[in-house]
Amino acid sequence: MTAKAAQLQEHLHSLEERLLHPDRETDRNALTSLLAPDFKEFCTSGRIFNINQLSHALLTTSPRAATMSHFYVTPLGEDAALATYHITTANSTSHHSSIWVQRNNQWQMLFHQGTIAA
Repeated sequence: MTAKAAQLQEHLHSLEERLLHPDRETDRNALTSLLAPDFKEFCTSGRIFNINQLSHALLTTSPRAATMSHFYVTPLGEDAALATYHITTANSTSHHSSIWVQRNNQWQMLFHQGTIAA
């Protein structure tokens, strides 16, 4: 892995962690800037969220114990990347993928999908 790829992986990992644990943020409203205006999510529950629905969830969610592992970033171009990882809670493990795009020198999540592990 090149130094640039490692730096991108570390940066996107920190952004994913912020979204996974919004209760740790001192300025939770800043989390919404991490989502692209045309954001879409396919949830593990089967629901589909847009930016407004996820923003509301991020700002009103209760803390949860969840651990991210197996985090890996695949560049999709100069300004786009795919992040894949696992989330483990007390009750389940799920596989996740996110597409991140860089717009105006800021990385934003464009798409996210979570799937419960079999």
